[in-house]
Amino acid sequence: MSEATHHVMQANKSKNTKPELKVRRALREAGLGGYRLHWKKAPGKPDICYPGRRVAIFVNGCFWHRCPHCALPLPKSNVEFWTRKFERNVSRDERDALLLVEAGWTVLVVWECHLKKDRFEGTMADLVRQVRLSESLGRRERGRYVEVGAIDPWKLAVARRRARGHLRR
Repeated sequence: MSEATHHVMQANKSKNTKPELKVRRALREAGLGGYRLHWKKAPGKPDICYPGRRVAIFVNGCFWHRCPHCALPLPKSNVEFWTRKFERNVSRDERDALLLVEAGWTVLVVWECHLKKDRFEGTMADLVRQVRLSESLGRRERGRYVEVGAIDPWKLAVARRRARGHLRR
């Protein structure tokens, strides 16, 4: 790794990123303060955590966590290193989410691309709704994984068919 690349990589933050700050601000504005940041007692140390509600929120960067919506290419140099790095990140994310769900937590994942201007309001409305919904769920209904702001698979299929001209509005 070159010296310049090393400095660029070192400058990347893991906590208090811009997407994370945007989500926290929106939660406070919705009256959902009182969260814990990077709570060590929960698997994976969620970015935002409501221990009493058993809600863990992960704000994932598209590049580092390999967003399924963006299909980002691998870096062109040192491909083997990056492939292993991304595979470890993704498997760690899956492991942590599974541990939380099995322990009865609601795991909410917000992808960075869903926080862009055109999708921010809808994503935050969905996030607030999911946090509030988790309070009303009974013990048996707890333990769920939700990608916040993601398009339902059936809606995505319809949108793709419509884009190809196979469906009319």
